Amino acid sequence: MTHHVTGYHRFAAPVVPGHVFHDAFFPSVATIRVTLAGSPPWALRIGSRTYDPMPTVALTGPTSYAGYVNSSGGTLVGAGLLPYGWAQMFGGDVSRLSNRVVPLDELDPGAEMLRAALEAGEPFQQVFDTWLEARLQRRPPADPRIDRLCTMLRDPATTRIEAVADALDMTPRALAALTRFNFGFTPKLLLRRTRFLRALSLVLTQPDAAPMALEDAGYWDRSHFLRDSHLFLGCSVREFSRRRGPHNQLAIRARTEALGEPV
Repeated sequence: MTHHVTGYHRFAAPVVPGHVFHDAFFPSVATIRVTLAGSPPWALRIGSRTYDPMPTVALTGPTSYAGYVNSSGGTLVGAGLLPYGWAQMFGGDVSRLSNRVVPLDELDPGAEMLRAALEAGEPFQQVFDTWLEARLQRRPPADPRIDRLCTMLRDPATTRIEAVADALDMTPRALAALTRFNFGFTPKLLLRRTRFLRALSLVLTQPDAAPMALEDAGYWDRSHFLRDSHLFLGCSVREFSRRRGPHNQLAIRARTEALGEPV
């Protein structure tokens, strides 16, 4: 499933009546999130939209804004869908879901089966594997250029849209149509988001390396980085550090150790 999902995750916090738990998600690919039984309702704000309560089995489209969480605890499990995975398993214009949340059963009638299997006690990674693999065979093979583009975006040397289009033997206009339909955004925004998250991961985990991280990512100066911070996080990195909670901190460390810098 390495070409189809970023990985699986599980967040858990004690349910404390009257206590509000705050955390954050980075801008990311489309994500399935399932709130397990016994968990109180929770809320997610993405840009100017707030989803309160979140659907029990939710599909969050690709995001260009951070997501800010309010909850009272509970258990949440999820899977990140790479663009190639979205195209192969679900298909359709994912840009209509960009920075939005919908109940997963609006896209797939098997959403309730996924929730039931997750609550039956089997390892959640195994449940997601089984449920997602069953969907790989339902559609014709996805455009292989989507997977190639994902690989290119992970490469820090990828900085020019024209070079990406040439490598994929496409015109810039055709590339833009491909990325909007399968990634949710224009190539320019995807490159900008990737660069920002690459730098942000180091700024948050290795503050002493921040100046070099910004330079390596192609930022002219800190004010240039700050503009992207307000675009993607809705605030400065310092304010984001105050808003994010322990799950965000643990997630970025675990992801960096397992997969390298987030993209």
